[in-house]
Amino acid sequence: MRNCIILCVLFLSVLSAASQETSVAERLGYPADSKLLIIHADDLGVSHSENAASITALENSPVNSASIMVPCPWFPEIAAYARQHQDTDLGLHLTLTSEWKHYKWGPVTSHDSVPGLLNPEGYFYSAVDSLIKSATREEVEQEMRNQVKKAYRAGIDVTHLDAHMGAAVSTPEYLAAYMKLGKEFRLPVLLDARVNSIELSEIKEMLGDQTVIVSGIPTILPENVKSGSREFYADLFRNLKPGLHCLLIHLAYDNEEMKAVTIDHPDWGSAWRQADYDFFTSPECAQLLKEQNIITITWRELRDKVVRMEK
Repeated sequence: MRNCIILCVLFLSVLSAASQETSVAERLGYPADSKLLIIHADDLGVSHSENAASITALENSPVNSASIMVPCPWFPEIAAYARQHQDTDLGLHLTLTSEWKHYKWGPVTSHDSVPGLLNPEGYFYSAVDSLIKSATREEVEQEMRNQVKKAYRAGIDVTHLDAHMGAAVSTPEYLAAYMKLGKEFRLPVLLDARVNSIELSEIKEMLGDQTVIVSGIPTILPENVKSGSREFYADLFRNLKPGLHCLLIHLAYDNEEMKAVTIDHPDWGSAWRQADYDFFTSPECAQLLKEQNIITITWRELRDKVVRMEK
């Protein structure tokens, strides 16, 4: 999983997108030099622990956005919450991999329609590299579209799309399918300026004034955890530059359920997620955001005021 996350972070690296950032900030009603931040919790639906901790943070902390893994076993629980809390900023963490040792899931699409997504046991592959070797762009697009449709059928007011383990952006062809779904459902998709350098004509044709491109997608990595989660996030807030940023975090309780899910997987594991929860629900987090004049915004704002705004 470490390599997959790093692949995603490298692909969506912190590059300058100043011209678009300024227009997005102003279109949202903020000064051009604002520091805009989405504090975004990944992996809702993966477990009850993940759902419970994320919901508590969304309701009682600066965490203001999250995304749901539709194929996962605890999807019905978070879908029920979403139906009852339509104002909560909930997108979809489009899921094409299943990385845990004993805890597995597969596609929402019928298996005979997407054989390239399946490992020999009938689950998603654990690694993005295996997915790339096996799955066609058409299979990836079909599965992602069906995940979006299932979320809408469940009553979720989807605010955006992003990519679990970076799988949906791991090749130009998969990326084109991911962006196509954003256009189709009129949703922002998580991208940064690296997308501008991709030569695939289909991608270039989809870029425009209603494309949301962030200037940074920070996330904590194993080497940062070793030196202290709190120190990493405090330093991140103190050094955040003007622009639009989406901070990816993972929230869960370090309980028996989450320990079983993440067994033999200390990176992004149970204790890691508890540490994220502890920092982002602490008074210190809110105080640092205030001290650094960081404005927290949501994907809902970007969806309604940028992507769906009539020209």
